[in-house]
Amino acid sequence: MGSQGSASVVAVTPARSRKVRRILRFEARAQRLLARYERALAQATRAMGQARALLDDASLLEGSLTGTQLGELRRGRAGMASTQAAASATPPDRPTTLTPT
Repeated sequence: MGSQGSASVVAVTPARSRKVRRILRFEARAQRLLARYERALAQATRAMGQARALLDDASLLEGSLTGTQLGELRRGRAGMASTQAAASATPPDRPTTLTPT
């Protein structure tokens, strides 16, 4: 009795062929993928801007270092490079997976 108000306004869609339904599914999926891409691109653009700002800050600081501090910085960079190379050369025990907790 109470469902008659909104239930009477049911949109009647004609039966579509299998090919038409498939095209509509493809287009809907493409739209979702494009939206996801746009969000990821915006996030990547923000991250790139932040990274460049940090590198600019580091460069400004580097210009104010003394000779001893520059040597320390070079040694620190060399240590980071060797650590990163070793980390990428050794495969992890198992792949990292994101699981909801």
